[in-house]
Amino acid sequence: QSVTARLVLGAELVYHRRPGEEGAILTLAGKYSAPNWEATLNVGYGGAHASYYHRANEQVQVGVELEANPRLQESSFAFGYQLNLPRANAVFRGLLDSSWSVGGVLEKRLPPLPVTLALGAFLNHRRDRFHCGFGVTVA
Repeated sequence: QSVTARLVLGAELVYHRRPGEEGAILTLAGKYSAPNWEATLNVGYGGAHASYYHRANEQVQVGVELEANPRLQESSFAFGYQLNLPRANAVFRGLLDSSWSVGGVLEKRLPPLPVTLALGAFLNHRRDRFHCGFGVTVA
């Protein structure tokens, strides 16, 4: 439900009943939007989830996400960014997260053809795994 033009708040109540078990789970949520950024927060029985997205300018966008579950004593985060390179007809996206994964994807449009070439690579330091690949999209 919109509280103001920029603030949205909400709640969800789920009630379940099975033989020998019943219960209710309440989740609260909120989102605040500004012209260049947006922040969200969800809090419930399973923990909390927060995110922040910021459009710095026409070329740079960043986002961060945090998730925490006190019952399981686990938390995770992820940081991502996007760089738009209009003069090069390219977009670069990168990722870093709490599982020690680092990755990036470069998408390059090939005008005048309706083709986009994508090159990606991801490395997980903890598991000592490396993945790379490429793709071609015809529009």
